Amino acid sequence: MDENILIIGGYGTVGGMISMHLSKLFPNKVIVAGRNFSKAERLAKELKGRVSPLKFDVLNEENNTVPAHVKLVIMCVDQKNTLFIENCIARGIHYMDITAENIFFEKVQNLHQKALLNNVKVLLSVGLAPGISNLLAQNAMNSLSNCTAVDLYILLGLGEKHGDAAYKWTFENIHSNYTLLTGLVKARIKSFSKPKKTDLLGKRTFYSFNFSDQHILSKTTKVNQVMTRLAFDSRFLTNIIAGLRIAGITKIFKNTIVQNIMLTAFKNISLGSNIFAVKSIATNNDRKNHESILIGHNESSMTAYMTVISVSELLDNPIRGGVFHIHELVSDIPLFLDKLKKYDPSVTIKL
Repeated sequence: MDENILIIGGYGTVGGMISMHLSKLFPNKVIVAGRNFSKAERLAKELKGRVSPLKFDVLNEENNTVPAHVKLVIMCVDQKNTLFIENCIARGIHYMDITAENIFFEKVQNLHQKALLNNVKVLLSVGLAPGISNLLAQNAMNSLSNCTAVDLYILLGLGEKHGDAAYKWTFENIHSNYTLLTGLVKARIKSFSKPKKTDLLGKRTFYSFNFSDQHILSKTTKVNQVMTRLAFDSRFLTNIIAGLRIAGITKIFKNTIVQNIMLTAFKNISLGSNIFAVKSIATNNDRKNHESILIGHNESSMTAYMTVISVSELLDNPIRGGVFHIHELVSDIPLFLDKLKKYDPSVTIKL
């Protein structure tokens, strides 16, 4: 590849892993960018000069111009609007985003026609949920004729360490209500309600949660009845939170002081393992179903692996430009997921 890959936030927890792996595939073609130049410079030294550091603030229009000869931007930080993406599209630069906020996705989706006209590919939903969950759901749909509904189950280990933003997003959404398209009707869903049992690393109960994958799949597939449920590896803590939600006590998780206390606890105390699991069950009117499952360890690493694999999927795909979610771009889902084993042979996949 003659041109470069710009990774914004490329020295963070996930971004650093993406930078490391892509620097092996594209040595001297990766630019690690972010507001903290010293961190970008430090990573460049650790990677023995295979990447170049760059001071870059995506939120500051005076310091967010993409350098010349960049073919792809990988975004690892949250944005408030789509101005930067619009600039990439206007300049013919492909774009990939590993963030997971549905409201932001809806804004980006409105750029589809611009991306199509400029022959620029914009790829969203590159992570666990959305990401792997989208692919498992699509695989289940592909394997079952006349599919009418999909249930997604996300199991997260409490022992893995995340960034502050990820923890705060989870705390905020434990006590929330969200709108979900079910059939042709928009339903108001209460988080950590609608319990449903399934066997995923043992029999356990999962609860509704506002992951963006369910919103995306209901709009981009023929199946518009999709629901995602969450459980933690600790059944005890999962049940405690469900009980607090029923009592209305989970609203304390929205309190900044409580969030800071919880952040300290999660960072310093091991409350579980770093395991994760995703399960998709597609159902049709004949009550037949098809299950797809992926189990692994370290969600952050898996997001990085998904991103690295998606780079060639995006750049080499002959599809014309537009805004796509991962399940819309990947044609051979089993082959794509099997590539994850190159980075983590312990991953278990059942399709």
